[in-house]
Amino acid sequence: MTITHHVHVYAVVRIKLAVTAADHFDAMKRADSIMTESSYPLRLVPGGPQVLDAEPADEISGYLVDETGDPQFERSRFYGCDHKPCDVAQPGSSPAQGEGEGEGRSVG
Repeated sequence: MTITHHVHVYAVVRIKLAVTAADHFDAMKRADSIMTESSYPLRLVPGGPQVLDAEPADEISGYLVDETGDPQFERSRFYGCDHKPCDVAQPGSSPAQGEGEGEGRSVG
């Protein structure tokens, strides 16, 4: 016998925010304040009949901070959820600057 199952998938979504800040740490703090406002700045819309509900999971797994005016992403940096820079020499850390998931992104 088969039955319907409700599966809750906790997927990571990249959200690019524009903030004015003095440095990378300040930029992440400002982004955090936007993401924790009472009215979440993003709407998830179900796209198929199997999708019953979608909402943010209230979890941030990390940050990629780009600076405008840096088209080669030389000053871009990955940070963990604790705002500490990711050391690409450590196993399990984020990709190096300008590589991987963020490659080809636009800072404009």
